[in-house]
Amino acid sequence: MAIAGRVYTANLGIERIVVNLTANPRIRFLLLAGRESPIFQPGQTLGALAANGVGPEGRIIGAAGSQPVVASVSAERVAAFRAQVEVIDRRGELEPSVIAGEVRALLARAPGPFSATAALERAARPADEAAFVPIRPGGRRQPLVYDPAGFVVITVDAARREIVVRHYRANYRPAHELRGHSAEALLLGLLREQLVSQCSHAGYLGAELAKAEAALHLGLRYEQDQPLRRAT
Repeated sequence: MAIAGRVYTANLGIERIVVNLTANPRIRFLLLAGRESPIFQPGQTLGALAANGVGPEGRIIGAAGSQPVVASVSAERVAAFRAQVEVIDRRGELEPSVIAGEVRALLARAPGPFSATAALERAARPADEAAFVPIRPGGRRQPLVYDPAGFVVITVDAARREIVVRHYRANYRPAHELRGHSAEALLLGLLREQLVSQCSHAGYLGAELAKAEAALHLGLRYEQDQPLRRAT
């Protein structure tokens, strides 16, 4: 067995599988097992890719899951994947011993390395990865007091194992309080109630809430705008 791993989406996850498998001509089988995501259905989508290929704009033909698009993989690389790799569908199988037996059975077939044409060999190289335009990090964030929706103070209640978010009006008067365990849920609550009006403020709060959630789970000390520290 050359590679074992999980795939969660029917787009970027499958792109990585196609790129990695076509980079190694000795990989001839792809065994699907385990639980299927009811939303993305990556297993069904991989089977559809092997059977049908892609249509316009990289959409996988016959895929049933959400957003089954491999936009950053060339049609030539998809063709190389389909020619090289046989997809074995055992979705729903969770027993390790049964999966190991399937691996042994495939190994016994041992078709040997894939002998591709020159065109397929070129497609298997990573040169056709999506070309990202580099931009530099950094910039200037407006002071939080300038957000007309107010400002937010974040603390961690270690005794109750909760993140505490207190929202103040721009005139410094207390307005709202949220408590919870999930940084994402707390940020979504602030956005739902329209308590954040600037993108830079929302990004700042997302980073701070993620730090607070990490501190909560790892037993670290959280102070807003400060690095995480060990609890004393």
